[in-house]
Amino acid sequence: MQPFEVPPWEAGAEIIEFKPVNPSGNGVAAKKPKKKKPKKKKSAVPEENPNVNKTAGKFSYRQGGGPLAPPRNFSDDDDDDDDDVEDGIRAMHKVKSGRIEKQRAPAQATKGGKKELKLKPQLAHAAVEAMEATSSSTPAANALASKLQSELLGGRFRYINEQLYSTTSRKAEALFRKDSSAFEAYHAGYRQQVEKWPTNPLNRIIKTIKKVPKTAIIGDFGCGEGKLAQSVPNKVYSMDLVAARSDIIACNITDTPLQAQSLDVAVYCLSLMGTDLNEFFLEANRVLKLHGSVYIAEIQSRFEDVREFVRCLSACGFDLIKKDVAVNYFYFFQFKKMRHVPKNTKLKAFSLKPCLYRKR
Repeated sequence: MQPFEVPPWEAGAEIIEFKPVNPSGNGVAAKKPKKKKPKKKKSAVPEENPNVNKTAGKFSYRQGGGPLAPPRNFSDDDDDDDDDVEDGIRAMHKVKSGRIEKQRAPAQATKGGKKELKLKPQLAHAAVEAMEATSSSTPAANALASKLQSELLGGRFRYINEQLYSTTSRKAEALFRKDSSAFEAYHAGYRQQVEKWPTNPLNRIIKTIKKVPKTAIIGDFGCGEGKLAQSVPNKVYSMDLVAARSDIIACNITDTPLQAQSLDVAVYCLSLMGTDLNEFFLEANRVLKLHGSVYIAEIQSRFEDVREFVRCLSACGFDLIKKDVAVNYFYFFQFKKMRHVPKNTKLKAFSLKPCLYRKR
């Protein structure tokens, strides 16, 4: 580049072009921006569209049938096809707006705001056949009949069990008096529940009674099938609402035929059912000798407050001697009669939480 020279005036004015400089004016030439190279597109062989029909020099498209496909042209007379078109348009709008709705199952018929259980015709027919056939030659039919019988038995047991926990002992007595088969149905279902327990609390009660003197007289309140009397050498008065055997006394355990102060030990093994437990223990106070013992075994989940339970028995004349609440499934208590409380004493009614079995 030649140095800048001012031309003489004689030669006239000439246009001199200067190279551009940066805006800051420092005399350094600005760099030219780099041009981005266009990305090379990968060459791919286009796949043939199955919806395109190629003819000689012409193309015709075959319309699809998906939810995004436009509605087809139909005649006005075809009502069924119009409904299909409307369904297709609605489906297209749902997908386009990002909503995919699942089809809901038809609602069941309700009665009184509760869902009604409807059996399939095949299952109902099979149940009727299995129940009518008392004996069958095929093992499969025997297995089905046994399963249905077990389910019916379990359902009836849960119903009776709920009634016993939610009523007084007098109403429970009337229930068994009205339906003579209810007691057997209840204990048949009870035996099924016992098999599912980690241990049977009655076995622990039996071991405890075997440690008392053989001359001690025992009262088994709510004995069920009277297993305690068959397992210990002591004299045992087995009492329940219904007598399962001839040696069991059928009575309400709030009003037994025993004489006052005739027992040394009173046992309540899973028998504290009903809403009037204060009457249970006032009767126990009547028939027990002074310093007589009361052994209780109950399900853990029935106790909201153990201290409140102990206070209620104290009002009935019993003091706590020993308790075992470390067991995972059952609680065990031993009380002793320390004072006599008349049976006509007005006490506040108390109860434990009901033990309701769920269908399995």
